[in-house]
Amino acid sequence: MREKSLVPQVKILRGPRGQVGYEVWGGGKPPLLLVAGLGSRTTLWGEFPRILAAHFTVLAYDHRGVGRSRGGAPFTLAGSAEDAAAVLAAEGIEKAAVLGVSMGGLVACHLAFRFPSRVGRLVVASAAARLTPHGERVLQFFGSLFRLPPEEAGRALMAFAFSPQFTDRFPGFVDTAARLYTLAPEDIPGALAQLAHLQQGWDLRPLLGTVRCPALVLAGEIDPLVSPSYTKEIADALPKARFRLVPQAAHSVLAEGGSELLGEIVAFCLSES
Repeated sequence: MREKSLVPQVKILRGPRGQVGYEVWGGGKPPLLLVAGLGSRTTLWGEFPRILAAHFTVLAYDHRGVGRSRGGAPFTLAGSAEDAAAVLAAEGIEKAAVLGVSMGGLVACHLAFRFPSRVGRLVVASAAARLTPHGERVLQFFGSLFRLPPEEAGRALMAFAFSPQFTDRFPGFVDTAARLYTLAPEDIPGALAQLAHLQQGWDLRPLLGTVRCPALVLAGEIDPLVSPSYTKEIADALPKARFRLVPQAAHSVLAEGGSELLGEIVAFCLSES
């Protein structure tokens, strides 16, 4: 029999902004909310929630417009933070550690800003503090990517998600990641709506000065999608942040950082100091 913590509970929240689908791994341990990136639903995390369930009650939700969160209010970063807060409230969780990756890092910052009592520890990975001219071109690339056949789009993205060294060492892992990121055809309109919102621009820096929870901000040294200097701007704006540059990593720092980085994240999220 599989351990109970390895089988997620699949749930639906019908909130004021519409339906939100989410999953919960484990129980009875400190809560950790995962917030994924552009176009992502919970399946993108692969085995990561199950690994983390050894230490946490892990929650992850589908962003507005994809997966089990289709329909309802249009996607916005602030609105997705409201969805995240609603998931925590539905589970009776007053405060959680929050880990956001790429666009999910932007949402996690909005969550910490708008619902400070809900966020005890904040981890932000591979996210840009603001939309830059380079970022505009990256979003244009995603617009073209989402219009490819989904399998081709997933494979193409891996050239930017992982460093050449990691890909050459772990080609099977990268192939699996490509399949996990492959969008279902019915999710493409929602992913394009998320993209259109991001293309309007954002700047987190004016918001972050009021965020008082401890934060760990992670960037890949050779990330071609989000320059580590723009991720560092998030750390610089947060009053209680530590910046961590992951050597020779591209956009997928959680995978490329390996067990050492995972241990650091777990220890940070469990720390009470």
